[in-house]
Amino acid sequence: MTRIGALLFRALPIIVLAVVAVQPLPVQAQQITFDDAIRIALDNNYLLKRSANQVRLEEITVRQRRYAPLPNLSFSSGTGRNFGLQFDQTTGELYTETSDRFNLGVGSSLTLFNGLAEFALLKQSRLDLESVDYTFERQRQAIVFQVMSRFLTLIQQKEQVTIQEDNVEATQQQLTQIEEFVRVGSRPMSDLLQQRAVAANAELALLNAQTAVQLAEGSLIQTLQLDPFGTYEFVMPSEEDIQLIPEDYEIDELLRNAFDRRYDLRAQELAIGSSEQSLRVARAGTLPRLSLSGSAGTGYSSQARQLVLDDNGRPVLGPSGNPVFELTPFSTQLTNNRSQSLSLSLSIPLFNRFQTHSQIQRARVNVDNARLEMDNLQHQIGLEVRQAYLDYVSDEKRLDVTEKQLEAAEQALAAEQERYNVGASTLVELTQARAAYVNAAGNRATAKFSFLFRKRLIDYYIGALDPGRPLFE
Repeated sequence: MTRIGALLFRALPIIVLAVVAVQPLPVQAQQITFDDAIRIALDNNYLLKRSANQVRLEEITVRQRRYAPLPNLSFSSGTGRNFGLQFDQTTGELYTETSDRFNLGVGSSLTLFNGLAEFALLKQSRLDLESVDYTFERQRQAIVFQVMSRFLTLIQQKEQVTIQEDNVEATQQQLTQIEEFVRVGSRPMSDLLQQRAVAANAELALLNAQTAVQLAEGSLIQTLQLDPFGTYEFVMPSEEDIQLIPEDYEIDELLRNAFDRRYDLRAQELAIGSSEQSLRVARAGTLPRLSLSGSAGTGYSSQARQLVLDDNGRPVLGPSGNPVFELTPFSTQLTNNRSQSLSLSLSIPLFNRFQTHSQIQRARVNVDNARLEMDNLQHQIGLEVRQAYLDYVSDEKRLDVTEKQLEAAEQALAAEQERYNVGASTLVELTQARAAYVNAAGNRATAKFSFLFRKRLIDYYIGALDPGRPLFE
């Protein structure tokens, strides 16, 4: 072996490892159960996030209006340099030269009475906060219900795929049997051609069912707002987990529960109270307004002068016999130039071009609209609950009917198969029996999952849908 060959032989393990390392790894699908789907939806849904943000905004508004009746406090300060002819407000003199100035002040004001508008605004904000809290909870229920309906649709479509797969397998077995019958001459060639068409139709039905599953998965991925480039595997419940236990519902009790528990109804009740507080705020504009304000300040100017005094407190005279002046110290000026003010103001509205009157009228209309919305919501809830109850009763009966239909179709198919095998039946009759069986199996699957959906729909309409509740119980 040459030297180059020996080196290549030694490097062979490293080369193999490098080749393996650069090979793309198989993408592992993320498994998502129903509980995972609920958690993901509650974490990702943008409408729910917007509702949560609205709650935070109302909390900020409540905090702001809670402190609104308190007095405000402000501090101001300024400095500057003046050039040319100027008037010094500190000394009250005109002069022509460059000078520096400095001032500072503090002020405060307090509204003593404004028709109790601030308290009405605070109460309105608290009602709005409670209302958006209820709206947020109703939004959570809506998201959970949407995920439930999408998940049930996916389960139902996969059930249809299973039915069509069984049908394809059965038609292929029948095709193999007929091929043997034709070979030995016990069946005509037309039966073989017809069965091939039946098998092709079964494969087409399976393809359509698989496409429906893909559409249902896409809808669920969109609802959960997952990465569209990701790979997901939705874990279906086992057959043992699906319990078709009817509930004894009473329509009157369902209506009472809905009116007592629906979060959106509670939110609308609070919206009426909020609009009534808005009317109080508008009416406060017709009442007098009393406010108290005060301020204090001082200042400094480089033009301020004071007499120079000797040890005996007498003015020092200059060579010309005039008193000598010096710049007043900074601290002395701040002490000497102090000023304070306190004022009490009363404002009585007499005429403002009917603006307040218009605000009151608009507030009254808003109160009426809120009450109308309440009446409409109550009516809508009543119709929703009643229709959900009637649909549930119908689906409960459909469960029994489809079970009997499936059992009869299965027995009819078995009997027709036996008759065909002994030559007592035609392929057309056997095909019709198999089609009736596949249709009965599909109806049974649809009825089963429609029944489960109706139960959850009733929970949603009466406001009892629990995000932590399992899909099947």
